[in-house]
Amino acid sequence: MRIGHPSSDTQLALSGVTKRYDDKIVLNEVSLTVRPGDKVGVIGDNGSGKTTLLRVLAGELTPDTGTVRRVPRVGHLRQQDGLVHGEGTVLEAFAAGRPGDPAEHADALLALGLFRAAHLASPVRALSPGLRRRLELARMVSEPADLLLLDEPTNHLSPDLIDDVENALAGYGGALVIVTHDRRMRAAFTGSHLELKAGRVAPPYVTV
Repeated sequence: MRIGHPSSDTQLALSGVTKRYDDKIVLNEVSLTVRPGDKVGVIGDNGSGKTTLLRVLAGELTPDTGTVRRVPRVGHLRQQDGLVHGEGTVLEAFAAGRPGDPAEHADALLALGLFRAAHLASPVRALSPGLRRRLELARMVSEPADLLLLDEPTNHLSPDLIDDVENALAGYGGALVIVTHDRRMRAAFTGSHLELKAGRVAPPYVTV
C-alpha cells in the first residue's frame, strides 16, 4: 500500500476522494493506492468511514469529489447482506456458474478448509448464517479476482471457525482490503494497516 500518487503497477487508486451523506462528510480527501498482492487492514472506530471506503473501492458508491481507478475483477463481501441463498446443496452453490459438473469442484472446495466432505450434500437453506458466510467466502477466494474487499468477514462465525477463514485467505494471491473488529484476526493479520479517523487516513501508515 502507498499513500500518494499511483505507479504503473497500481491495482487500485483513490485520489482526493470525499463522500458525503446529506451534510455529513464520511470520507474526507482520502488518497491511497493498492498494488498487486498488497494486503491492507482498515481499522477505525464505528462511523469512521470504513464500510463507505470499501463501497467506494467496489464501485458501489460514487465519490462526490476525487477519482477512483480500479481493476475490473473485484470481489466484495458485505458486512450484513449477501449471504448465499438457494435450494441446492453446498457443492451446487459453490459450483454455480462454473464449467462442468458440480462434483468436479468438490476437491477445490474441500482444499480451502472451510467445509468437510459431510457438508457438501447439505442443502443451503438448512445452513446456519455462519456456514453461509463460509460458503460466500469460499466462492469469493476461489473465483478469478484481482482484488478482494472484505467487510467484517468473520460476522456470524464462532471463534473456533475464524482460523479456517484466516487459512483460506492466506492462500489468496491477489490484493486484499479487509475491515474487521475481530481481535484475533487483527492480531494475526500480516500486511499494511490503515486507520480511518473521522473520514481521514490517520498517520502513521504501518506495514507489518
